[in-house]
Amino acid sequence: HPTDIIETGYDILFFWVARMILMTGFTLDTIPFKTIYLHGLVRDAQGRKMSKSLGNNMDPLEVTAKYGADAARMALVVGNTPGTDMRIAEDKIKGYKNFANKLWNIARFVLEQTEGVDTITPLTEADQVLRTELDEIIADVTKDMEEHRLYLAAEKLYHYAWHELADKILEESKPLLLGEDHAAQASRRALLLSLLTDTVKLLHPFMPFVTEEIWSSLPTSV
Repeated sequence: HPTDIIETGYDILFFWVARMILMTGFTLDTIPFKTIYLHGLVRDAQGRKMSKSLGNNMDPLEVTAKYGADAARMALVVGNTPGTDMRIAEDKIKGYKNFANKLWNIARFVLEQTEGVDTITPLTEADQVLRTELDEIIADVTKDMEEHRLYLAAEKLYHYAWHELADKILEESKPLLLGEDHAAQASRRALLLSLLTDTVKLLHPFMPFVTEEIWSSLPTSV
């Protein structure tokens, strides 16, 4: 204290945040933070406020035990625009558990195909295009996070990992890796390891547990 940013729900803006500003100004003649990020309330699937009397609240420990903390984190971030209430249901959390499993399977495939790969192998023109596309996403997501659009950053990374990396790049890599073009194979292996490494880095703030486990399996030279 003081700090740079405070994140809180809009419902306590005047009950707590404003009082912090006034008290800090009065006692220390300064401001406690420069930016206030107001998120909405997390409501149940019917849009009702969670409460013990309604019995519609979710126990984070039970959710974590059933679906994993990474799935719960992603479910709370994606679609959670600042100042707007968000509905949450187990189906959404379950969907991100499936995503964590997909990420694990992506990593397993890539690591199996890239054992002992030379990471400084020159990329083919086609592979360089794929590498550049991820570089553009990195710049885009970085800007989103710097400007507090965390929900957009997480959603973009979800779509890249599942629909671009897994559904397209890995699928088109399978016949290529079984082919006879050794230069193309070496390039693709180096590309896959590069894409996996950066995808894990990008997702780490949102899914720290599965990404940490994957990271521990990556070659130390990456």
